[in-house]
Amino acid sequence: MFEIKKILQVISYLLSLNNGKMNFLKLMKELYLIDRESIAERDTSITGDVYYSLPHGPVLSATKNLLDDLKSDDIDESNPLKDFLQFIKNPKYNRIYDIVLEKAPEYDLLSEKDKEYIEKISKQFKNYSAKDIEQYTHRLPEWIDPNGSNVKIRFQDIMRALGKSEEEILIAKQEYEQITNLNKYISETARGF
Repeated sequence: MFEIKKILQVISYLLSLNNGKMNFLKLMKELYLIDRESIAERDTSITGDVYYSLPHGPVLSATKNLLDDLKSDDIDESNPLKDFLQFIKNPKYNRIYDIVLEKAPEYDLLSEKDKEYIEKISKQFKNYSAKDIEQYTHRLPEWIDPNGSNVKIRFQDIMRALGKSEEEILIAKQEYEQITNLNKYISETARGF
């Protein structure tokens, strides 16, 4: 399940491993690869985001939208991005520039395994340029050239590309649905208190 606070922690932790700033495109590709690494090993993503093939490669859709919204100067007090902005900035308000870590949040939503995946991908792609990592992600089997548009990458597409069996895909889907239903129940129950 996608949660703004957790994606803030993932992005911040990744930025902290890269001298506090990263090119927008490179950041987006590494975030996708971090989730992919988690799916490969644990059959679940870290972020809970949804994925799309875009012309520059696969992206985490809600995360991309959040980072795009950092360009806005008129974020009001009720907007969840208000808290986000104290930690992460896009100082040039443009995706070709760096996303900058202003200050580190607590990492209370990241498990040690989550941090391990973030560190692994950061180290693996440390010396890649934004263009290099874009080309790398274009070779992933689940990425489809959207011809200037976008194409959804389903979770099962990633699992198949990673060589997972149909039984593993079905089990992962059932577990995800159970977790989603449990989260809904907890949320509804909490409102009653």
